[in-house]
Amino acid sequence: MKNISYFNDKYVGVLGLGLSGNAAANVLVKSNANVFVFDDKKNKSLVPKKTTWLNYKDWDWEKIDTLFVSPGIPINSTKTHEAIKIAKKNNVNILNEIDLFFLTRPSAKIIGVTGTNGKSTTVALLNHILTFNKINSVIGGNFGLPACEIIDPGKNGVIILELSSYQLDGASKLSLHAAAIINITPDHIDYHEDFHNYIKSKLKIISFLNQYSKLIISNDDPFLKKIINTQEIPKSKLIKVNRSIGKNFVQNSIYLSGKHNHINAAIAIALAQTMKLNEEQIKQAINTFKGLPHRLEQIFFSDKIRIINDSKATNGEATAAALSSFKNIFWIAGGRPKSDGIGKASNCLKNVLKIFLFGESSEFFSKQILALNKHIPVIYCETLENATKLAIHKSQNSELKHIIILLSPAAASFDQFKNFEERGDHFKKAVNLYSQKGNLVC
Repeated sequence: MKNISYFNDKYVGVLGLGLSGNAAANVLVKSNANVFVFDDKKNKSLVPKKTTWLNYKDWDWEKIDTLFVSPGIPINSTKTHEAIKIAKKNNVNILNEIDLFFLTRPSAKIIGVTGTNGKSTTVALLNHILTFNKINSVIGGNFGLPACEIIDPGKNGVIILELSSYQLDGASKLSLHAAAIINITPDHIDYHEDFHNYIKSKLKIISFLNQYSKLIISNDDPFLKKIINTQEIPKSKLIKVNRSIGKNFVQNSIYLSGKHNHINAAIAIALAQTMKLNEEQIKQAINTFKGLPHRLEQIFFSDKIRIINDSKATNGEATAAALSSFKNIFWIAGGRPKSDGIGKASNCLKNVLKIFLFGESSEFFSKQILALNKHIPVIYCETLENATKLAIHKSQNSELKHIIILLSPAAASFDQFKNFEERGDHFKKAVNLYSQKGNLVC
């Protein structure tokens, strides 16, 4: 972790002490800054070393040079945090952790990937392709390490940043060797206030292209194509890919099944090609890719039942992709719903045999589903553990030969879990428990 000479003896504030806020505070401490920190939802027992916990209202704003804002705290909306309003009144620089990472002046090439769904699979696959071909590569940002904790792999290496709409919304200092936008569908409207602002945040990645950069998009996404056509991007910079490219490379990989993963693969392939890798090098790497935890992760397999953990599917778009990838599905869904509920998953119910609902969204989801299809049994389970238990029990007693038990929540995790990872781990523990008890021997 580098220090940044500019911040030597400067007064700076850090708003929000999640992973990104803590990483930023640690870099600033190493840079000999006078660091004030505050988080509305945490207490001062969690303060990073050599920083000062103080409510932002009591900061000496005339001395503060820069305010670092953590992702998820609105910067450009009517919900803008009061500390940001104060900073603007006092002409304080407002940056986020992505900006701070770039100020460490990494010498590696930086690739940025954004999109509503598929970001993590795409960056993980790209990282695997590069690493397999002995290119030193590291993932950070919204997935992997907080950006400020990335150790620069050097001028021959690559830093892959997964960039959320929150991170792009607050960023202002970044230069990318290549970038990709996978797709754009409505999400995080509670933060951005409307779909237009969400789109604007995603498209901000274009402003970080340098004169030699390439922008990769999916040619199979008519909405994304329409949006991109409104942007002033030279044809020489734009690379359009389609899922047939990904399908040809992926072949029969169970870890990259489904049309959505073929698009993810096509984008990862195009990004790898910007690093001068050829088709054979990329194909060999893809053949050894083992997928991501919580993203269509197979956690049990027998002649009769496959159990898939897709906890990372936090909206209807992601769940639609999962439901389109299998047949004979016992679908486990629920959590804190997005405004459109199951959204595009409503178009993919033909492969679903039974539905097990849990969490805050149960009644909302049930009404949506029954309005579309009254013939699919919908079972209220309250908790994920109950849903898992019932799905396993009913699959064991079914006369069907091949059943997919699929956790693909189509909702956020925050009603019962800290994050989607904890939700997925909870699901895996429940499955392992039933397996150990002999209830999954079939």
